Amino acid sequence: MQQIPFRKRLLRKRIHNARSMNKKKYFDFVIVGQGLAGLAAAYYASEQGTVALVSKENFNISNSYLAQGGIASAISPDDSIKQHYKDTIAVGKNLCNKKAVKILVAEGKNIVREIISLGMKFDRNNTELDISLEGGHSKRRVLHSNGSSTGKELVRFFRSLITKNENITLFGNSFLFRILVRNRDAHGALFYNYKTQKDFRLLTYRTIIATGGLAGIYHKSTNPLSTSGDGIIAAYNAGAEIENIEFIQFHPTALNKKSCPPFLLSEALRGDGALLVDNNGKRIFSNTELTELSPRDELSKAIYQYISAGKNRNVFLSLSQIEKSVIRRKFSYLLNELKKYGIDIITSGIPVAPAAHYTVGGIKTGLFGETNITGLYAIGEAASAGVHGANRLASNSLLECLVFAKRCVKHSRSSSFTTPIKPEPESSLTIEDKNEKIFHKVRNQIAKILWEDVGIIRNAASLIRAKEKLSKLREKYSIPGNEYYLLQIQNLIQLALLLTNGALARKESRGCHIRSDYPNQNKKFERNSSQINKHTRLLKIRRER
Repeated sequence: MQQIPFRKRLLRKRIHNARSMNKKKYFDFVIVGQGLAGLAAAYYASEQGTVALVSKENFNISNSYLAQGGIASAISPDDSIKQHYKDTIAVGKNLCNKKAVKILVAEGKNIVREIISLGMKFDRNNTELDISLEGGHSKRRVLHSNGSSTGKELVRFFRSLITKNENITLFGNSFLFRILVRNRDAHGALFYNYKTQKDFRLLTYRTIIATGGLAGIYHKSTNPLSTSGDGIIAAYNAGAEIENIEFIQFHPTALNKKSCPPFLLSEALRGDGALLVDNNGKRIFSNTELTELSPRDELSKAIYQYISAGKNRNVFLSLSQIEKSVIRRKFSYLLNELKKYGIDIITSGIPVAPAAHYTVGGIKTGLFGETNITGLYAIGEAASAGVHGANRLASNSLLECLVFAKRCVKHSRSSSFTTPIKPEPESSLTIEDKNEKIFHKVRNQIAKILWEDVGIIRNAASLIRAKEKLSKLREKYSIPGNEYYLLQIQNLIQLALLLTNGALARKESRGCHIRSDYPNQNKKFERNSSQINKHTRLLKIRRER
């Protein structure tokens, strides 16, 4: 890669502001998030200047890293960009931004070819790419790497591209405290490092939020606990618009075994022939319009209702239709992981149930990841560019990370800024150990409220009940100051309220937002997005897509 000094390309008129600062604290790009979107953005941004890449934990913990599905791309001779577009629109239930979807599928095809040329290894059947079928897709178009470890392999690949890059500085174990904004211009962020127990500022004209979603705050979630919406709430607190946050996708097949985490069971299993069966091994959806490859929202609702209909009703994922050699070759990771929980996926069914999996909405962005705040961008699961609409098509998420990471960096090069960067007044974060237990207690309360009242199927009564409980928690913990655990509590409560209020405002069922009191789609909400920002605090339904 050709390295282009930023002084020749960027910030010529304001470089004098950076000279008085600690050079280690000023960067051309500050990227928050260590998943695929953040890593890809760092790779592309390093061609243009200096990059700070900030991680909340170590660089192996993210939704991308844990992603078992593949990456969707219409590269097969019998597939087309047009058909990939149609499938994405259909699953999104008339809420997609059509321009964004066209960009996703067209540029996505090119970017997959690009990373293959850079050395990314996808699974092959002899010399040909081994392309799979997943739920909601009309064609085989899902590529995998090392079987069900595609996310891990993509993260490893981009890590290898940036590891020795002198333009990139890594900041691990650092919590995003606040996005720095003046006169509607973002100019960096304030962080707290857990190991040094000190806060620090990273100043820039280009802040990119790639922190993932918020599904980890649900009681049952396939996400790591660190997926708690930090970037989304930081952007909201900075004045960014939040869009369609009520759309939380529940994955239909997560491990459902007592005392075991809701481990994700890849869509690829059903794509290769796994069946959903009852206690007696009888296929559950044999006499319905549903199949094992129906979209996630439809399957999650059906499985949830089936289990809830009576005592001792369970759903199992049976791999009896898949050859043992295929299981060992393509799903060795799942085979070994589930053995830890006493399950042999070759000889026995896997108990499954839906779990919170993906944040479809998020920080409202344009087609380049830009927000309503100059210099602040959002990409990946933290963002809402409109590519997923009301429900995400399987394996489009990793593709979105790559496409919009590249577009975001490209757009930011031409951004104009009106406010010179100046160091913020001191505002140190503190930690009081006595508040840690309180934080975990409140987080568990919020997780339970969301799971029970803002879960797979909602209604006005459950949502109002959730809002009342959350409002009481907000009143109790509205304590001013910069103490870490109390700020985390306040942020989680605010996120949960945003989600709940969005679900209350959308009086219909569409995609992964399902209301029992409004069971049908309402044309009033077709192509309409729910939007809110901190300054107005008014949740509006706007027709913009």
